Amino acid sequence: MSYTWAGMPRNDAADRPLPFPEMNARLFGIRLGVAFALLVGILIGIGVLDLRRMDRINVDLEEVLGRRWRKLQLAHEARMDSSENSRITMEVFLVNDKRLIDSLLTRRAETRQKISELLEKIKAQCDSPDECQLLTAVENARASYEASYQRALHALVDEAQSEAARAIMIQETAPALYKYQAAWSTFMQFQMAEMDKAASKSRARYGQARTIVLVLIVLAVIVAMAIAFPVTLKMTEEVRTRILAEQEARQLNADLELKVQKRTQELVQSNQQLSAEIEERTSAEGRMRLQVAALQAAANSIVITDVTGKILWVNSAFTRLTGYSGEEAVGQNPRFLRSGKHDPSFYKNLWKTITSGEVWHGEVTNRRKDGSLYEEEMTITPVRAESGEITHFVAIKQDVTTRKAIAEALLHAQEKYRGLVEDAVVGIFQATPDGRIITANAAMARMHGYDSPQQLMSEVSDAATQLFVNPNQLQEISRLLEKNEVAHDVEVEVNRRDGTMAWLLGNLRAVRGRDGRIVRHEGTVQDITERKAAEKQVQYLAYYDALTGLPNRTLFRDRLTKALASARRRKEKVALLFFDLDRFKTINDSLGHSVGDLLLKEVAERLKGWAREQDTVARLGGDEFVVVLTGIKEVADIAVAANRILNMMATEFAIQGQLLRVTCSLGISVFPDHGPDAEALLKSADAAMYYAIDKGGNNFQFFTQDMNARAMERLTLENSLRLALEREELFLVYQPQVDLPTGAIVGAEALLRWRHPQMGLVPPSKFIAIAENSGLMLPFGEWVLKTACAQARQWQDQGLPPLPIAVNVSAVQFRHERFLEVVREVLEESGLAPQYLELELTESLLLSSADVTLSLLRQLHGMGLRLSIDDFGTGYSSLSYLRHFPVYKLKIDRSFMQNITVSTDNAAVTAAIINLARSLNLKVLAEGVENEEQMFFLRAHNCDEVQGYYFSHPLAASDFAEKVRCTLPLAPGLPQDGKLLIRQSADLRTPNSHSKPREALASPLEI
Repeated sequence: MSYTWAGMPRNDAADRPLPFPEMNARLFGIRLGVAFALLVGILIGIGVLDLRRMDRINVDLEEVLGRRWRKLQLAHEARMDSSENSRITMEVFLVNDKRLIDSLLTRRAETRQKISELLEKIKAQCDSPDECQLLTAVENARASYEASYQRALHALVDEAQSEAARAIMIQETAPALYKYQAAWSTFMQFQMAEMDKAASKSRARYGQARTIVLVLIVLAVIVAMAIAFPVTLKMTEEVRTRILAEQEARQLNADLELKVQKRTQELVQSNQQLSAEIEERTSAEGRMRLQVAALQAAANSIVITDVTGKILWVNSAFTRLTGYSGEEAVGQNPRFLRSGKHDPSFYKNLWKTITSGEVWHGEVTNRRKDGSLYEEEMTITPVRAESGEITHFVAIKQDVTTRKAIAEALLHAQEKYRGLVEDAVVGIFQATPDGRIITANAAMARMHGYDSPQQLMSEVSDAATQLFVNPNQLQEISRLLEKNEVAHDVEVEVNRRDGTMAWLLGNLRAVRGRDGRIVRHEGTVQDITERKAAEKQVQYLAYYDALTGLPNRTLFRDRLTKALASARRRKEKVALLFFDLDRFKTINDSLGHSVGDLLLKEVAERLKGWAREQDTVARLGGDEFVVVLTGIKEVADIAVAANRILNMMATEFAIQGQLLRVTCSLGISVFPDHGPDAEALLKSADAAMYYAIDKGGNNFQFFTQDMNARAMERLTLENSLRLALEREELFLVYQPQVDLPTGAIVGAEALLRWRHPQMGLVPPSKFIAIAENSGLMLPFGEWVLKTACAQARQWQDQGLPPLPIAVNVSAVQFRHERFLEVVREVLEESGLAPQYLELELTESLLLSSADVTLSLLRQLHGMGLRLSIDDFGTGYSSLSYLRHFPVYKLKIDRSFMQNITVSTDNAAVTAAIINLARSLNLKVLAEGVENEEQMFFLRAHNCDEVQGYYFSHPLAASDFAEKVRCTLPLAPGLPQDGKLLIRQSADLRTPNSHSKPREALASPLEI
């Protein structure tokens, strides 16, 4: 509308530039820049000068303090050495051993020389006469002290006048020492005072520097303000002038705007009239086009017919729905779309409804052009003329094929979901935030002990108080859902209907309404009661012994550590009683592990009843128990407690109808005397316990340092023993077994020996027990079996008569799953016939798990091996089992041979064993035969075979072969005359066997 502005007059005055005063910004900027540059330069200069001055002060202070501190350190070191000399001086006058006195005097001379060197260093660094004077006073006091000490030493050592020496020490040396120490203190105080003076002086110089800096900064600020103030005034005046000019220009522009607005209003009124006419015309055309376009673009299919049903118009949605174009549909009746799925009455009712002027709505199944069926939702509306007559029908159709398929699928899914929910093994629920259950499945009801979901929902109105063990937990869950919307793995303890409790694991989510507030909680739960019980059991087993219910090693260490901490605070003693059941292994092996376990339980119960509430009783493993006694005042109280334990254990135990007598060996360590921590106390008590075992058992021992040395020796032996097999330090010796009637060697027993490279031949009594306790019996036993079988085969290859070789089998080896396989492999590798291998098993081993043992023995017997019972008579015997075992021989333990001629008990037991063996058709062999009296007794009772030092010590393989060759001529038989028998039997003994005292002969220990 540019023509409306063409006639307007030009306002030249408004277009002219206003007479604004020019601002000399460059000049102002230069002035301000100079002012602030000057200020910055002054401040930088002040900072640099101040830093240099402070650096100088710091250097001076560090130099003074460093020099004084070095002298103070030298003086402190000299004073400490002087104190050491004083202590040595007192020791000289307290000991009586001249060697110790000489050693102390040597140490004192060395310290004295060191003090003299330190004095020289300090003297070289003296800075003032006062300091030198104080140092001279120290030297004079030291000289006086040394002189008096030398006089006292001379009286003590050279003149042996101890009383005079002590008098000099008290009257002269002690005062001189005090003066000497006081002189050192004065000197050190002087150094500290000088250091304080230097620090005070430095603080004063720092104060002066700060004052100068503040003055210079104030002057710099004043100068900068003096420069900037006139500039600021000038700039303020120019800005004021410019603001006034701008206000005048705005006033002129406002007047011009009023004139323009008035002219513009006139033009707008003219344009509005013209526009109204044009808009009214185009609006009608637009509405018509919009209606046509809307009908054409409608998503629903639209069909317009006349009153007879002839199609007059269809939109594009009709084409997409049916497949017919508008040209194909116009002029036809809608019946051409019929599918045949509706009967004539359906269409009759439809036509009746619309012709009566009513709107018809329903669903129709029609057929597309391609023959496929589709479902449509149709609404037919009659159109009336102004006269009220129906002239047209408008049908609006919507394809609902997909919707109906989805509805059917949804219905199917709902049925399936309902089945899944009802049959689910997990609980599924919906509840209000306040705890009222809305829906629940059968699993949910069962978890809470109800027969059905309906019963659960009807009887439970408030889940917080009726179901939750902790009612506050529901509020905690609600807060969690309010915050996070979901809650995973929530563990809840609930009350069941029958009064029992259960644990549930839930996964929940919050459902919010349209207003954003939580309207319900829903989720799934599963019963984890068994898992929680298992976790509780695992937690219990982590700290308590599963068999006895006593604290285990972990909990014991924790309680002992706490007890020691409390004892430190209260300055009390703590006693650790470590004990082991004597001969428990024999009971376990002979009567079985079940009896052993019951015995351990009974021991634990007795200990629980005996201990005080503040004490701790624990089982560390096997038959090892430990007791922690707290609040101990006197060591004698510990001995009383230990004696009570021994007496308590000595009382018989009734286990499965059997009365068992058990004793114990008890070791005691005391805090803080025997160790500062739990590990040291346990180690000390363990060493004391082993010493009690070595003393014969059934006693208690307090820890001493000698026990520690023995424990270290045992540890050293164990470490060396672990490498003995690899280093080929083990070897076998063979002790002949002699037929008593003929005197012939009829077999040999393989015995294990250990030759240590440093300690020499280690007695079996030392290393066999260590091997059993350290798990080495399995490899050692297999090596012994292989070596003995190979040697027996080698003797046969050398032309010796085949002799059975007896090998002891340990319980660990016998119970190993590969024992039979190992025996077969050894026999195959060595080539030894099975009848020449005799396995010796202990009585207690055979009776443990007798059914399993019997099966294994029968398999060994079936292989052709000989089986014998070793150490017979020392364990718990069972004649009923013995009768069924495929045993070849009984070996009488050597303990019965001792004093057999004077001990009626030993003689009776030995005779009974020989008679028992004969009644069971078993061979019998007596071990440990060492004299003629024993020989007479055994021969008189018809013992079959003997073995012992009376005939031969254990021999090396070559010596054994030579002995067999030497005794071969004696095989035909021996006279029955007793003396001749003894004399001829003496020929079988090792040369010089009588020349060696019996006490010096090491008793062989079998493996």
